[in-house]
Amino acid sequence: MEVFWNIFRQICEIPRCSGHALEMETFIRNWAKTNGYVPKSDKAGNIICYHNEATLTLQSHYDMLCLDEVPNLELIEKMGKLCATESTLGADSGVGVAMMLLAMQDKKPVDFLFTADKEIGLVGVRALELTVKTKHVLNLNAQESETVYTACAGGLDLIGTLELNRVRIEGAKYYECSIDNLPGGHSSLDIDKNIPNANLEIVKLLQKSDIKLTGISGGQLRNTISKSAKALFIMEEGAHVPSQFKEAENQENVHYYADTESILLGLVNMPHGVKKDNNIYNIPHNSVNFAQMKIEDHKLIVELSLRAMDGVGMIQLEEQTRSYLDNFRFKIKEENVYPAWIVEKSEFAQRLSSAVEEVEGFVEFKALHAGLECAVLKRKAPKLEYASIGANITGSNTPRESVDMGSVARFKEIVYKFIDSEAAFVIEDAEAQKNKPYQGTREKGTKNKKNRR
Repeated sequence: MEVFWNIFRQICEIPRCSGHALEMETFIRNWAKTNGYVPKSDKAGNIICYHNEATLTLQSHYDMLCLDEVPNLELIEKMGKLCATESTLGADSGVGVAMMLLAMQDKKPVDFLFTADKEIGLVGVRALELTVKTKHVLNLNAQESETVYTACAGGLDLIGTLELNRVRIEGAKYYECSIDNLPGGHSSLDIDKNIPNANLEIVKLLQKSDIKLTGISGGQLRNTISKSAKALFIMEEGAHVPSQFKEAENQENVHYYADTESILLGLVNMPHGVKKDNNIYNIPHNSVNFAQMKIEDHKLIVELSLRAMDGVGMIQLEEQTRSYLDNFRFKIKEENVYPAWIVEKSEFAQRLSSAVEEVEGFVEFKALHAGLECAVLKRKAPKLEYASIGANITGSNTPRESVDMGSVARFKEIVYKFIDSEAAFVIEDAEAQKNKPYQGTREKGTKNKKNRR
């Protein structure tokens, strides 16, 4: 595994934040050429690397979610796990990318599809203009070993904008408060874990006092649960000032918003959390993440990420969320729509499960309450078969992210075994088709000839 980890550490040194991963795209293309593969790219930054004898396509996204603009990853290995100091690790999906680069270096007869900007709404795969030539696609973006994923949630983002009634005021004393360092989490994988949302927590705090709001902001990215928020406001002279409120250092503001009470009421009840459970897979079926809020140019802007395990669920969830925003007169915009991947226990997935069980000793089929590229690829190429596997990754989309290194070793064994078994399966299947008794139309043709007489 030394070679694998050398590759993983190498890509950790390359900037690949979502939307800013051009250097990583160039690195992958050069790696492919060096190892004898033919890379093709499209306008969205997706890359596919072809092999003349490929019987399988491996797929991962090469961007990572960054809580800072460009993380300078300092890797730490402890008790069999790898993490990064005060940063997301990018194991999602850096492990999959490194595995693909290793397989390429080992000249495996596989095609490799690297997709761009997955972490900001599956942007790359939704704009894919490249052709998958094999009949089967194995996604390497899952985060749990002993598991084959055959379904995932669809999603969309709603952005609400509300015009505010600004009131000018001179000589007011301004206060501020903030909530920092809450745990945060993945907007889908952790949405059922009762992790406090800083956007909601700060509004609850503000509602306990008689304030007039000047500014508010919270959240970092749409696919993370908000871990920090802050507010600026004025209070009546002589009013009790809670210990959490501090006098603002910047006293240059000359306004507040007359509709403070309505603003806080709308924010504190903003849809967030699991809205319906999936009792078959014991995961959320529908959920909303109240991801971000801010006041900008005297407008309140909120961003919500919606997820559902099927199309009907998404329609219902979207209608409910839009209705709430409409009641508070938000103007609504929709972004980053992608479909759900409905349960697909194909023959391909069954063969994959055998490889997983052979290495892990146990296998389970699961669905994921998060977006996988399989859903979008299935919509684009419905005749192909898809499945997803991965290593054990915890704390994704947070500075707590880590990967179990032992599970990565087993992950590699599964992937390599499956590449070989799929190649053998394709050959056997071709031979079986070749040796099938001829099922022609001679009898039918003779009958038609008689009929013509």
